[in-house]
Amino acid sequence: MTKREIVFRSYIVLLMASMAVDVNLFPVGVLSVQSLPLSIPVAFIGAAFPLYFFRDFLRFVRERRALLAIGLLFLLSGLVSVALSPFPGHYGLKLLFQYGAFLGVSFLLLFLFSLDRGLGAFFLRTAAGLALVLALVALFESANGSFYRFLADTFRYGEYQIVDGRGRVGATLSHSNIFGCFMSIGILLLVHLKKSSGMKTWVFLPAVLFLCTAMVLSGSRNAAMVLLVPAALLLFNGKTAKEALAVIFLGVFLLAVLTPSAARFADLWKIASGRDWSTGEKAAAGAPVEDNTAATRFLLWQSGLRMFRDHPLFGIGPGGSNLAMKDYAPEPLLAVEREKIDRGYLHTHNGLLNILAEFGAAGTAVGLAGLFHVLVPLVRRYGLFPPAPVHALLLGVVLSFGPDAFFYSRFYMVLGSTLFLLFAFPGEARSGSSPPLQEKTAP
Repeated sequence: MTKREIVFRSYIVLLMASMAVDVNLFPVGVLSVQSLPLSIPVAFIGAAFPLYFFRDFLRFVRERRALLAIGLLFLLSGLVSVALSPFPGHYGLKLLFQYGAFLGVSFLLLFLFSLDRGLGAFFLRTAAGLALVLALVALFESANGSFYRFLADTFRYGEYQIVDGRGRVGATLSHSNIFGCFMSIGILLLVHLKKSSGMKTWVFLPAVLFLCTAMVLSGSRNAAMVLLVPAALLLFNGKTAKEALAVIFLGVFLLAVLTPSAARFADLWKIASGRDWSTGEKAAAGAPVEDNTAATRFLLWQSGLRMFRDHPLFGIGPGGSNLAMKDYAPEPLLAVEREKIDRGYLHTHNGLLNILAEFGAAGTAVGLAGLFHVLVPLVRRYGLFPPAPVHALLLGVVLSFGPDAFFYSRFYMVLGSTLFLLFAFPGEARSGSSPPLQEKTAP
């Protein structure tokens, strides 16, 4: 291994770890930043690579100029949204900076992949390894109440999500839903690595069991969907049916046995049977208020649509959905989530609606154009059928933004966007020593 390869790999490990364990350093008063995360300086360190390999970077920019132009246009639309927003400009600029940060880091990683043809595969292995490390942390968290409180105070803003006497684990990530979805993405990554790199079954099955356990302990219904729906898709490919069956069996079994609260999944049945008042009607006078977070998703989506209706062209501004929720939330939602809404913690909980509400039709159109720009080469390379592990992995990322919107998580956004770029432009991801498999799995 050359010195350059060591430096590249070390930086990827440091970058991923700094985002997954988001340690805060110090406040930056002039920018109204309460605490600067460690991942921001680490990301800026990466700016040295384009400067050092300047000619290669110019070549890369020319090759990916359409992708870069779409990203810059999206940020420009965000600036217009900030200027027209009814909320303070510095707040919108901070949120827009987050979008720029994860887009920039993903673009930087794609550039590094172009310099080292084996680096893309290393990134995938690093993500899978990080998932296993965080799963181990979560198991200790589940077994030790003091450790759970420490992690919640340090990484989850002191929010204790106790359901039926048991805490929802989240390791060092900022929310249990993000952690759970990352565990599911990690399992789908293992399926991909098994088919593309020949991972042994005796390694694959224990690792899947480990990540499934952590996913279930997160109590995230979103994470269960992110895992089971793509795994079911892989049943239609004879080459991945065995792995898919193993994942589905372990996932369903552990959901039945270890779920922190069966009530969280029973809430879905209440909605399906029409027995939950919070899907649209106000509770009767004197009736106890039930907190069915699955049902409140519909109310949050309605609120997001109302924001878009009032600000259709450029939206209410980056991060504005959190601040405006108190003005748009219907009474049933306020009855159960008023404290979070007053503190600006709740957004629309849907990726598309969040972009519509905050960036309007202009920003959404640019974002969809960027997605289309990435999907076209993906479809050309992998087709649509039979479904390969790549399809399942990217579908999992997309599904996670259905009942939630993880734009506030630098780690999850960099991971998700980099996965799409990595597989869309396989020349940068392919290891030079081995050709792609016949089933069109990713390099």
